[in-house]
Amino acid sequence: MEDLIPQREDARNISLAELCTGFVMMGLLGFGGLGASSQYIIVERRRWLSAKEFVELFAVCAILPGGNIMNATIMLGARYHGVLGSVLAMTSLLFMPLLILVAVVVTYDHFSYLPDVRAAIGGAASAAAGLIVATATKLGRGVVWRAAPICFGVATFVAISYFRTPLWLVIVFMAPPSVLMALWQGRRRS
Repeated sequence: MEDLIPQREDARNISLAELCTGFVMMGLLGFGGLGASSQYIIVERRRWLSAKEFVELFAVCAILPGGNIMNATIMLGARYHGVLGSVLAMTSLLFMPLLILVAVVVTYDHFSYLPDVRAAIGGAASAAAGLIVATATKLGRGVVWRAAPICFGVATFVAISYFRTPLWLVIVFMAPPSVLMALWQGRRRS
């Protein structure tokens, strides 16, 4: 698993405490999804990975079963401290959101009948959609834009959004040609 994340020449060893606090912070900042907060913590604030490395890691995690950020958390924890790092990173990531979620559920259960509470939920849904767009924009900055990847991305978007093709089927048919195209382009450039 550690081989999936290439080691940078300037990579440093991250302590268990730093790993723990980074993922606790990521969990606390992750309202509306962890994509934006994980990119902020891992790339911008802690500099554990470059923007390019983060996008590559996110791409690998996106095709694996499970949540992208959960997979990235496990991989980064393993990179720096093996199994212990993975368990600590995942526990740190989930601890505070779990406490907050329990508090919100209990509170919502008591006040869900109020019209203002229902309106607030609608507003939160709009804010979450905005966070998704912002995250996609930030991730796009770390990508080298070329015609073939854009075509594969658009085809995948159209297949899922407009034709409602199941994700597993899109992966089966889109991943092999996109990987082969990337390998071919990489060999052509070298």
